[in-house]
Amino acid sequence: MEVWAKAYPDVTFLCVCVDPSKYVALNFQRMFKHAKNGWISSRPYMPVGYGQLGCSGFIVSDQNGNAVSLKTRAFLDYGEAAFRSVESILAELLVTSSDQQAPPNKKSKTSTKKGISPTTKVQQPASVGIPSMDEEHRECTDAFNGVLDNPCKETLIELIEILKEHFQHEEELMEKYIGTSTFSPIHSHRTDHERILKIATTELDRLHKLE
Repeated sequence: MEVWAKAYPDVTFLCVCVDPSKYVALNFQRMFKHAKNGWISSRPYMPVGYGQLGCSGFIVSDQNGNAVSLKTRAFLDYGEAAFRSVESILAELLVTSSDQQAPPNKKSKTSTKKGISPTTKVQQPASVGIPSMDEEHRECTDAFNGVLDNPCKETLIELIEILKEHFQHEEELMEKYIGTSTFSPIHSHRTDHERILKIATTELDRLHKLE
């Protein structure tokens, strides 16, 4: 979102933290210079009937606040094509304005098309204020970078095992402290965890078939 916010200066990109602790929102804010960061402080302010984690799709509205898309393509399902889809939606919205032409969209494609290359390092997420989670995020980050540095079956198996343990622990904590009501973020978290593991295990199956 920060890349998009720099490329589309006349569009507001808002990240909304739903964690009960504002500590997480404050840490996210430190990552942004152009995108905006918000925080839902309590359950009554949660949106009803729509909303999901960013990797499951974005909400897009026009300049009048009318919803254009309540859920764009999910990154975990479509990869980089999900981002291209969002850029196409933005291009259609901006073309109606006389002072917004193709260059912003072109710049965005240039800056986001690179994706993850073998020389790219995965960065550890901002602290969530829970030491055990921060440590697990560090372990996950190291495991991802291990796969990038040495893409083989062994490093992928190690990554999958670390992710499984972390996802299980994270979901247990969310159940305990946030709950499992209809609007609890745990449901979208579980879906994304399943998607990530499916991507990894599918690749592992492919490697097994090559043996």
